[in-house]
Amino acid sequence: MTKTKRGSKRPPLGERLIKGMQQAVNFAQGKEVPGMRVHIPEVYDARKIRKRMKLSQAQFAERFGFSLDSLQNWEQGRRIPDGAARTLLMVISREPKAVERALRAVS
Repeated sequence: MTKTKRGSKRPPLGERLIKGMQQAVNFAQGKEVPGMRVHIPEVYDARKIRKRMKLSQAQFAERFGFSLDSLQNWEQGRRIPDGAARTLLMVISREPKAVERALRAVS
């Protein structure tokens, strides 16, 4: 244990780094990590976007091509949208009609 400026003891840097990496791996695998807080910017917050549009989870997922499972996982904090999904959520947040037009054009 090493002493901090205030005199409290904490584990050596190596132990803290190993613990942090283990937490990162658990988080990446979708496991719960006690004490970890994840801030999702509002522009990526699927629940806020969906509620603002007054859509059910099933309606939102269907309209924008998400799986209902994925949407529920994002909204309940079990998963974080990947890069492509975050980008799509950002565009839906700002220009939902444009996304709807684009999706209709390809179907």
